[in-house]
Amino acid sequence: MPKRGGPENDEQVTGEGPRRRPTINDIARLAGVSKKTVSRVINASPYVQKETRERIEAVIAEHGYAPDPQARGLAFRRSFLIGLVYDNPNPQYVVNMQLGLLDGMRGSGFELVVHPCDRGADSFLDDLRGFIERQRLFGVVLTPSVSEDDRVAALMQELGCAYVRVASVSLDAPEHMIETRDRLGGRAAAEHLADLGHRNIALINRSPELVAAGYGPAQRALDGFTEATRT
Repeated sequence: MPKRGGPENDEQVTGEGPRRRPTINDIARLAGVSKKTVSRVINASPYVQKETRERIEAVIAEHGYAPDPQARGLAFRRSFLIGLVYDNPNPQYVVNMQLGLLDGMRGSGFELVVHPCDRGADSFLDDLRGFIERQRLFGVVLTPSVSEDDRVAALMQELGCAYVRVASVSLDAPEHMIETRDRLGGRAAAEHLADLGHRNIALINRSPELVAAGYGPAQRALDGFTEATRT
C-alpha cells in the first residue's frame, strides 16, 4: 500500500523502492504545481515566477527527469529531432560537424540524427524525403555538397521543414545560410606562410577528387590559396 496516499509509484520515484524513470506528472506532484507549469519550465517559457521555476528545476535535477522526445513530439505535433544530412568523403569533417552540432544543441531538448547519402544516386531525393517524413524532423542541417543542390532546398520548402545550408558561398536567404568562406580561408593560409618568410609553398590536398565528387568548397579553398601565391 502506498505510504502517502498518492499513486502506487510514489515510493519508487522518491527513492524508497525500485526506481523507475520519473514522468512529468511525478515532477508536477513533487513540486506542487500543475503539469502545464512544469511543461512551461521545460520549454523555457517566461510565464513562470522565478521562485516556482527554481523549485521545479530543483525537483527535476534531484530526480534526473528528462523529457521523452517522442512524447513531446506528439504533444507539439512535431519531433524534437534535428537531422544532419551529408555526402562528404572526409570522415573527420563529418565528425567535427556532429560534435559542433551536439555542442550547440546541449540543453535545448533537441536530439541529433544523421543521414549519410549519395547525391549522385537516382533515389537521392526520394531517400531524403523518406528520411525527413519518417523522423518528422524539426529541421535539417545540409552540408556540402548536399547544401549546394537547389533541389534539396526546394524539397525542404515543399515539406515545410526548417533547414540551414552550410556552404562557402551564399546560395539562399540569410536565415538559411552559414557561409564557410573557403576561398578566404585558403588565401589566408597562403598569406600566413608568406608572412613567415616562406617562398617555396606547396599545397597537398584532395581537391581534384573532391571536386569530381561535386564538393565545391575544396575547389574554392584551392582557388584562394592559388590566388595568394600569385601575388
